[in-house]
Amino acid sequence: MKKTEKILAAISIMGILLNLFLVPYGDTLSILSMSCLAVLYMYLSFALFNDIPLQKILKRESHKDISKQTKIGTNLIGMILALITIGILFKLQDWPNASTLLNIGFCGLILSAIISFIKVRQSNPKLHYTLLTRLATFSIIGFIFILTPKENLLEFKYRNHPEYVEAVKKAWADPSNQDLWKKVNEESLKIHK
Repeated sequence: MKKTEKILAAISIMGILLNLFLVPYGDTLSILSMSCLAVLYMYLSFALFNDIPLQKILKRESHKDISKQTKIGTNLIGMILALITIGILFKLQDWPNASTLLNIGFCGLILSAIISFIKVRQSNPKLHYTLLTRLATFSIIGFIFILTPKENLLEFKYRNHPEYVEAVKKAWADPSNQDLWKKVNEESLKIHK
């Protein structure tokens, strides 16, 4: 399963880059890969972080030596990683509530990192080092997306389409004005011809 995680992470990074450079279907690739990565973390984090093969997840003997506290902790960390992954996706796509998802996920990451750092000295250092590596990676990426204003992301992504950027900024300034949103749609159609 770690191989699956690495492949999905690599495809997600590639999708993010393709999306930022407006390569056709880059947004589709980033949506699919990051959604799959979030699902992996959300539902299979216990098995992923505790090195349980997919074929043995439902077999009781494969996880009888794992404490209840570890089971709950790895599931919570998986939910936090899924949350920040979806937050990054929402920010990249300029969907609503991206900042909320990123901020909640980032707070959870910091709290999880502190707990894992303390637990490294107490029990199962291999598990906690693995978790710390993931948490640090996602913290850095999440922090970059938290600090990047949506205007800067818009300006970078559509740097070759200044009319679209201006139309979107005006629509953001007055979100109830339907004429401004029509202008955004017109400019968007010019980009994607």
